[in-house]
Amino acid sequence: MSQFFNPPDGAVQLTPKQANIYLWGWQKEARFRDAVCGRRFGKTFLAKAEMRRAARLAAKWNVSVEDEIWYAAPTFKQAKRVFWKRLKQAIPASWRAGKPNETECSITLKSGHVIRVVGLDNYDDLRGSGLFFLIIDEWADCKWAAWEEVLRPMLSTCKYIVNGEQRVGGHVLRIGTPKGFNHCYDTFMDGQPGHEPDCRSFSYTSLQGGNIPESEIIVAKRKMDPKTFSQEYEASFESYQGVIYYCFNRILNSSSEVVKDNDTLHIGMDFNVTKMSAVVYVRRGETMHAVDEFVNLFDTPAMIEAIKEKFPDHEVGIYPDASGENRKSSNASETDLALLRKAGFRVYVNSRNPAVKDRINSMNGMLCNTLSERRLFVNAIKCPHFTKCQERQIYDDHGQPDKKSGFDHMNDAGTYPIAYLFPINEQIKSIDIPMFGF
Repeated sequence: MSQFFNPPDGAVQLTPKQANIYLWGWQKEARFRDAVCGRRFGKTFLAKAEMRRAARLAAKWNVSVEDEIWYAAPTFKQAKRVFWKRLKQAIPASWRAGKPNETECSITLKSGHVIRVVGLDNYDDLRGSGLFFLIIDEWADCKWAAWEEVLRPMLSTCKYIVNGEQRVGGHVLRIGTPKGFNHCYDTFMDGQPGHEPDCRSFSYTSLQGGNIPESEIIVAKRKMDPKTFSQEYEASFESYQGVIYYCFNRILNSSSEVVKDNDTLHIGMDFNVTKMSAVVYVRRGETMHAVDEFVNLFDTPAMIEAIKEKFPDHEVGIYPDASGENRKSSNASETDLALLRKAGFRVYVNSRNPAVKDRINSMNGMLCNTLSERRLFVNAIKCPHFTKCQERQIYDDHGQPDKKSGFDHMNDAGTYPIAYLFPINEQIKSIDIPMFGF
């Protein structure tokens, strides 16, 4: 049916920064676009222009009606509230095959193509159709699994012909304001020069959007703390408020240190079958530097083998999870700690693990104390997983460190040496109290 439908171009009025994002649409080197922008930049208005264009191109390029056009938000309620009314304004009645479906929030075009508003909270229910074009709003708040398990595969099957050339794969624009160093940061970095060849990313402040006067920005500066203002209005990636290791800063805690020939290695280790983790430190005076890591090894024997292979000539001290004294690894007659000692490593462990709160406080105190002194540094090139975990582990709804997102194992490993060598609750053996006369 699409060959009989050629909707007229609609007038699109965009600010210069919005237009820059728009003009990169449907370029081969920008199949995956990420726009990280401050509040009130005009992301929703940009989305209207993008959806209008997708409707026109689907008809022009004879895209299969099985490949739909979607606007997605973190929840269906949010998607409907923010965009459903705007979508009906963007798609004129002359383009539609009938009335919009108010229950499903969908519009069927005369070409047979379907434009839909969806929420990603119940993303398993979205499986089925293919996707020609997708906008994801408030990307930082969406579930990564929705993209990885459902949306990305749905984009892969779309085929169409442009100027006689066969193209495969739908396009996506992910828009929103950052929220810490989560998946939004990862996909933004994919689009930076020298990274992924089919990704393009943009970052603009609220003021650059052209919708907020500078006087309003000044008012916001007076009322907001610096970190929140930078995140919300300047689209800056900041440590999220709920992050456990809030003192970590990948720039201020950056290290270029590496393992040297005569270094003694201080290795923190967390025991988890198939997910054993370790962080390798070297000590430089009173400062500690994370200089290497081991990620997702199978068990303790595998970890021992990996350490010996990588550092055959170094003295090694292991700072493990105290539960390893009771936990048996592959050999049922030997504990994990016994295996480490048998391998020739020095094992430094207390009779029981320090309180989780104490480990966290020790770590944050080394990362940055109240005098703005930093004594713990991380080589992010050598320790990319540890760096990511420091930036992303948050507290759960019960006020405990979240263990569902997979960022806990590396952080547990990294805190054991710090809590042992620099305990937050070190006991004072004696104190001199001066006497005063009154």
